[in-house]
Amino acid sequence: MAAVVVQWNEEASSDSIRHYAWGIGDENPLWLSDSYARMTRFGGRVAPPTFLYSICDAEVAMGIPEGIQTIQVGATLEFRRPIRLGERVWARTFVEDVRERQGRRSGRGVEQVGRTDYLVGGELVGTVRNRMVCVDAWFRGKLHEPRQPHVYTADERERIRRGILAEEIRGKGTRFAEFVSVGDVVPEVVKGPLDLLTMTAYYAGAIGTAAYRGVETRVRQQERIKTGHPSAPTNLAAEHFLAEPFPGLGHQDATVARAMGMPGPYDTGNQRVAWMAHCLTNWMGDDADLLSLAVSIKQPNIFGDTQWIGGTVTRRFIDKAHGACAEVTLSAVNQLGVETTTAVGVVSLAQMCSS
Repeated sequence: MAAVVVQWNEEASSDSIRHYAWGIGDENPLWLSDSYARMTRFGGRVAPPTFLYSICDAEVAMGIPEGIQTIQVGATLEFRRPIRLGERVWARTFVEDVRERQGRRSGRGVEQVGRTDYLVGGELVGTVRNRMVCVDAWFRGKLHEPRQPHVYTADERERIRRGILAEEIRGKGTRFAEFVSVGDVVPEVVKGPLDLLTMTAYYAGAIGTAAYRGVETRVRQQERIKTGHPSAPTNLAAEHFLAEPFPGLGHQDATVARAMGMPGPYDTGNQRVAWMAHCLTNWMGDDADLLSLAVSIKQPNIFGDTQWIGGTVTRRFIDKAHGACAEVTLSAVNQLGVETTTAVGVVSLAQMCSS
């Protein structure tokens, strides 16, 4: 049975696509420019692949009792086709799998895989499976040691600035199958240093669960949950929305973040997934298609951290439905040299001539 879902966006409007692209720092003209997009195979603007998260954040962890904290540790996304400007999208969500797990820091816990389907009319356009680990609140303080925001030297800041400005925003620079080989390097994108303004911009494009509201609306929503009102969201346990302080404040407030066992205020898992996809869409260009992306989140990314995201082509193969494809392995490494995120994406490559 599907849970009640409260969507952030219901339509891929000009504004919602632009706000999401700005929020993840992705300036591909296919998302942002009508005049450019009209000249592409789509004939108009489309949304970035991870725009799905702006429809519904895909956080699913039903039936979790009070005192349990949920942490996103990864996601697998499947893309059937891009969402076009003006299309209305609706989401349905389920708990697909539940298993016990033993964490090195968090002890015994439960991992839930929540599946969210995204549909235009009756057509399935994408599916997200977010992996959420549910740990006892007693372990919160044992998850990560507090860490102050990184203090950069002038040379370090200049390296970040140069990296951002050197980003190859692909647009029509298509990656053709005939010129792709195993071992090819996927150019880096640089994300950071993470700060409150970056989090605000991301939230403008893809806010979190139904509890992210002004205080008056939030109080009414909490009352609906308490009384079992039919419109109350059920994709997360009621305690998630009723908790004080609200767990989502950990993405902005250092005191709440550290009380939850994080080193400091931190990004969202969905945001990290979007950054990995941004690196891939830059590399593949607008005439290729991103078919899937599997992401593992290994370490927190806190305010002051910077991520360097890049990778290599690890496999080439022919798929019956999609033709020439490439598997790309990505990694995000922060300013401390710590690998925070890994991902594997599959891209259907454009071809210069038919086979």
